[in-house]
Amino acid sequence: MLLPSLLLLLVEESLALGSIVQSKGRPDSHLESLRGIVQGPLSGWNFVFYLDPYLEAHVLEYVRGLLVDLSTSQVLVDLGSDGALWSQEQPTELLRGAYMIHLVVFQEDPRPFFEAVSLQWNPQYLLFFSVSDETRKDLLVDETFKSIERLLLVEKTYLANSASKPISAMYTSFPFEERKVKRIGSWGDARFASKEDLFVDRFESFRGYEFQLGTWLDDYPYLYQSKTKPEGYGDGLEVEMLDAMAKVLDYKYNLTKESPDMMWGAFENGSWTGMLGMVHRKEKNFTVNYFVITGERVEAFDASVSYWMEGFGMSMLSPPPLPKWRGAYYPFKPTLWLCLAITFVLVLIIMSIQDALQPEPFLGGVGSTWPYLLRAMFNSSIPRLPKAQWQRLFVGSWWLYCFIVTTAYTANLIAFLTIPVFPERIQTVEQVSMHDYGEFVPGALKTSQDPYYRALGDKLDLFPSDDIPVKSMLQGTHAYMESYSYNRINTFATNSYMLRDQLYPGHLCWYFQKNTAWKYKFDRGIRRLVESGLIAHWIKIKTDDFLGHDFERKQNRQGKERQNQALTLDHLQGVFFILAMSWAAGVLVFVGEVLRHRCVLQERVLTSSRSIIVLYTSKHLCTVSSSIIGDSMDCCIARKH
Repeated sequence: MLLPSLLLLLVEESLALGSIVQSKGRPDSHLESLRGIVQGPLSGWNFVFYLDPYLEAHVLEYVRGLLVDLSTSQVLVDLGSDGALWSQEQPTELLRGAYMIHLVVFQEDPRPFFEAVSLQWNPQYLLFFSVSDETRKDLLVDETFKSIERLLLVEKTYLANSASKPISAMYTSFPFEERKVKRIGSWGDARFASKEDLFVDRFESFRGYEFQLGTWLDDYPYLYQSKTKPEGYGDGLEVEMLDAMAKVLDYKYNLTKESPDMMWGAFENGSWTGMLGMVHRKEKNFTVNYFVITGERVEAFDASVSYWMEGFGMSMLSPPPLPKWRGAYYPFKPTLWLCLAITFVLVLIIMSIQDALQPEPFLGGVGSTWPYLLRAMFNSSIPRLPKAQWQRLFVGSWWLYCFIVTTAYTANLIAFLTIPVFPERIQTVEQVSMHDYGEFVPGALKTSQDPYYRALGDKLDLFPSDDIPVKSMLQGTHAYMESYSYNRINTFATNSYMLRDQLYPGHLCWYFQKNTAWKYKFDRGIRRLVESGLIAHWIKIKTDDFLGHDFERKQNRQGKERQNQALTLDHLQGVFFILAMSWAAGVLVFVGEVLRHRCVLQERVLTSSRSIIVLYTSKHLCTVSSSIIGDSMDCCIARKH
């Protein structure tokens, strides 16, 4: 809202420097009507007064006195000034909206000033007060003021002739009725007690008018070609909304199968393309396809209230399940397997030290200790317990630890053997593809301040049709990006999944021509549909039409059925793989023991042969010596050897 201190004086020099005094003469009844309107039903409202420089002196003096009596803020504008220059310097709150009453007091035609103002000028309440004796009803049907929501003309009217006492007749226009300009009464009637009574609803009904919509019937589940009606008839959420409001507002509508340039709607090379282009060129009244509210679009169009919130989703090819023979170690994460290995090594070291400190060793070395401890890890019974009480407590703690670990492993193993295990799905992509139909997303990604979004935009590939990016996604080379609901329907039957986060989530709306006077009627209808929950209900119904009735519940139920399926030989690949590895290890150990046994046996044979040779040599020497030296020497050599 404008601050109460806002006061703009853009009037003639004579008005700015003149004394603000009440006219000494009694004003006519028509001017008294102006005071009655301002201080009656419009009491308490802020005003923008547009004053005609050709007003007579007594009229100017009367308006000055009226301004002095007002306690609210007023903005004064000279209709003889440059309308374009004035509108460029004013805040948006003054130029449009329901914050102020715009009141034009004029003698001559005021249209030259308003024809020059910018498109941002679009007050909700505009009151023309004519002090001329000529009728000005043509103002109510002029193109310059067709965008005004509430429009009122008060002009001087004589019941019989110009000599009779004039009355202040009030008129407004109803654009969708046959007789557009209607008299709603004259000032003084008791029924004009409030602002709503004064500014009547000009668009209470559209009287069967047929709106031309710029649409594209390829926007699941929002708007698409009907399966049961002829070509050109739509179906989807937007059709449900249009039909529901048409019953109340009494209108018809005509859809467009596709945009002439096969573009969605973006600002390119200084002009709007696609469906937005048709609306901007005034070829169509408005568009109802999937459009998010953006600042650039709001500058050029009138956006309705939001009816749904959605963004752009990315689909990627689902990775194949991991080999089932690896299912034996799925129950524990690699970090847990590492912790178990470290724990086993520590327990082995502690147990070996304990065993070495015993007067009589319990196991007799590391070679016997690790198989003893490993028995508990495989749920095998322990053949005997240590004799020392403190060593028994240690073994009991280790056995309890192993019992908990093996129980958890066994419980998880059953689930992992029956349910396919998939690798972790990535949430970032290296390459993205999208159908190039003129959406704002490619440009927004490339100019984004977020480094991840900008990198995504640099790697974005745009294709001329929607089939190519889907095929690229199924080949595993790209991720497919599209509006979330359309993406889900388009890729539902494929082996793909959608990333958790959506890009550029925003509020969906309808876009009308700039300064559409009757847009508020659709805003009210859309609010009612949203608050009643019909929008969410219709989206679900239209999605079910493509994906099957209650498809989300069926997907969840199928997942539970997979959890309860019986074990098959295929599920036990991991167990048999471990068994085969154990057998292979056993064979290797057996071969090693056989080879070791043979090596020991050969070494014993060689040792025995050497002993015999040494013994034989000793006896031979002893015999030779005895023959030369004598029997005494023979006995000495024999003892020595």
